[in-house]
Amino acid sequence: DKLIAKANDWKAFDDALIAAQSKINAMESHAQAVVMRPMTTALRGKLTALEAEGVEARDLGIASDDFAALEQAIDAAEAQGVDVLVTVGGASVGDHDLVQSALARRGMQLGFWRIAMRPGKPLIFGRLGAMRILGLPGNPVSSIVCATLFLTPLLRALQGDPLAGDDPTEAAVLGADVPANDGRQDYVRAQRSPSPDGMRVVPFGRQDSSMLRTLAEADCLLVRDPHAPAAAAGSPCRILSLAAR
Repeated sequence: DKLIAKANDWKAFDDALIAAQSKINAMESHAQAVVMRPMTTALRGKLTALEAEGVEARDLGIASDDFAALEQAIDAAEAQGVDVLVTVGGASVGDHDLVQSALARRGMQLGFWRIAMRPGKPLIFGRLGAMRILGLPGNPVSSIVCATLFLTPLLRALQGDPLAGDDPTEAAVLGADVPANDGRQDYVRAQRSPSPDGMRVVPFGRQDSSMLRTLAEADCLLVRDPHAPAAAAGSPCRILSLAAR
């Protein structure tokens, strides 16, 4: 796995973080939504939380996996003048993953696609005219982690929050040994508790991206850099609090 994004592609994402209105449309690809319905509920819960901060969320419903239905939903988002269109599912490389192609047919300028992180590799970012596009993975945990890392700061920046792009992680101490990491940046579901040495963090044993239970029980994500060596309990680490996101 490697990052499929050039430096100017990342600048395209940074350039999207500007003060504007805060309207967002959410569209789900049919296959992923039917198979992974808990993902839909979880993402709507995040949008509900963001609405409390001033975001106006509009649900475009479920689009079937064909170009006509997807393009109709994209056209509806454009007609409503939304600032951000969020799609869920259909962003990978399967036979029914048509979201990126449908957006391209409508004129989307692709910023980047597929990123070196876990969970959440098949993420899309682009622009269609003035509308930002964020294509979240269909896998339930991946969609929530990517929404936490990308959607939340984007929407906060669109509302003029000067701190939206700040590093959201904080220092902590490992409460268990962790193995060496591969080439992707890991966001490991974990629980934290106070200790004499600082906030103690223990990751869950199972990290499959379809397991919403561990995400529901987690209160933070342990951040593991690409190619990070194995680390013993008591070692310093960085975490991302889920309570504040």
